[in-house]
Parts: sequence; structure tokens; C-alpha cells
Amino acid sequence: MNRKAYKITSVIVISFINAVLVVTLGIAVYCGIFFSKPIIEDMVFQTPKSSTNGSDYDFNARVFTPRDGMPTHPVIIVSHGYNSTMENCEDVAEYYANHGFAVIVFDFVGGSRNSSTSVHSSEMTAFTEITDYEIVLDYVEKNDAYDNNNIFISGQSFGGLIATVVAEKHKDEIKGVVLFYPAFYMADYASEVLQQGPTENIRNSGPNDISYDNGQLYDWDNLLVSEKYLTELSQIGIRDKIRALNKDVIVLQGDIDDDVTLDSTNYFIQFFPSAELVVIKDGEHGFFDKQLEQAEKASIRFMKDRL
Repeated sequence: MNRKAYKITSVIVISFINAVLVVTLGIAVYCGIFFSKPIIEDMVFQTPKSSTNGSDYDFNARVFTPRDGMPTHPVIIVSHGYNSTMENCEDVAEYYANHGFAVIVFDFVGGSRNSSTSVHSSEMTAFTEITDYEIVLDYVEKNDAYDNNNIFISGQSFGGLIATVVAEKHKDEIKGVVLFYPAFYMADYASEVLQQGPTENIRNSGPNDISYDNGQLYDWDNLLVSEKYLTELSQIGIRDKIRALNKDVIVLQGDIDDDVTLDSTNYFIQFFPSAELVVIKDGEHGFFDKQLEQAEKASIRFMKDRL
């Protein structure tokens, strides 16, 4: 091979190697941005007590931010269900963050025996949960990291009922609503629990720090709740709230859910001005594996179509 041909060959080889390096670097950057886990940060909010005794309560939240380098993201707030915690929302939160949405999950004050708030469930009422949610929403609206033109409200089970009430109250501030098996029936059932009467001998069997400012306590589905909680819930007018929610809604409902049944969801969904029902085949009360993947894909499609 003469010197001229050698130089040409060398240039070609070097150019090829450089091209491979550029492509490899691009793939690495792409994978680093789009396939790495989101940035996760813990936060603490404060909310007023439902009783007249003492200072505000703290409640914990967790923020999932896409690792894409963008300064602003559309955002979705996700609330957990009755006697549950924000940890049950973290799978879907990570999925949403990996698809470009900032996500905030949080613990309702007194919303569970396992709540990070360490507040007894007697301090929880329907309106304290609404207030907790609104405090998170207010934080989002005041933070430049979130696109205020693309705020979505979401909730799971009873958290879906609370999310619906919040969404109706703040409908001019949000883009849409994502509901996982919303437990609207609980607003009706609260009246029945009240009629059954309070739990007997609770003063002698409960912890010393139980507050009675909210009335007598009732054992509802293994959680002690107050008379005030049940009264507020029974009077919340959930059908009227649904009718007044003039935003697009997607409802993700399992077809074998024994807690929030498909029949119950079909009944309540008729009151929404605009709602899409996605029935998850073999979906129970809480989605896992293929059922969770189907719900995640449907809800991401719903939100991205409205950006």
C-alpha cells in the first residue's frame, strides 16, 4: 500500500471510530436520561389540626422528578386510599416520572394505622384530607419547577373521592383528573356506619392520646374514625361534586374488584360531564404487574393527549 492510500485508509478508519464514539455517547446519554430512575426527594408539609388543641400537624410527601434535565415539568399529585400510605402510590409515581411528569405523593394526616404522620385516625376528617391535598396543590402552583398550565389531580380508592372533591373545587387550576378505582360509595356508606353507633368501651381500650374533640369513635374497616369524619363524609354531596367537575377524567377500574366494584363505578361515572372508563381485565382493588402496566399506559396516554 502506498503512502497516499495509507493516509486515506487511516482517515476513513479514524472517522469511523469517531462516529462510533459519538453514537455510543449519544446512546449512553439517552439511556441515562430516559431509563434511569427519577430524582426522589422527601418533603414535609404542615396542616391545621382538626381539633382545637395544639399546633399544626406535619405530614410527609415524596417528590419524583424526571431525570431529563428539563427545568419545568407537567405535574400530577397522587393521593392514597383509606387506611393506606403514599408508599402504595410510588410504583405509578416512578412510572409517570420516567415518562416526563413530576409526581408528588403524600400521607394524609391520620389516614392510616401505618401513616408516617404518627397521628391517630380520630384526628382525620373528610375536610382535613381535602385541606392536606390543597396544601400540596398550593405548593405546586407556587413552584417554578412545575408547569402550572399542566397540573393533574389523581387519587386511589378513597383518595380518588378526595381528589375529585379537590378537583371540582380547583377546576380552573387543573388540566385533568386520573382516578384509580375511586371509592365514591363510601360517601353513602358513612351514613350507615353512623346509624350502627360508636364503638363500645373505646375510652378504656384506646391509646391515651386519642382526641375526642371530633365526637365519638367508630370502628370502620379496622380504622377508628370520628363522628365528625363520618358526618362530613355523608354530607359531602359527592354526586353534585362530580356533576360540577367540568374537566376531562379517566377512571381506571378493575373488573374483579371486590371493594370498589365495577357496578359501583359504572353508577357514579354517569354523573361526570366528561369521563373515560378503562376497565382493567383481572384487575383487583390495587393493580399489580400487567394490570398496573395497563393502567399506567392508559393514564399516561390520557395526560399526554391534554398537554
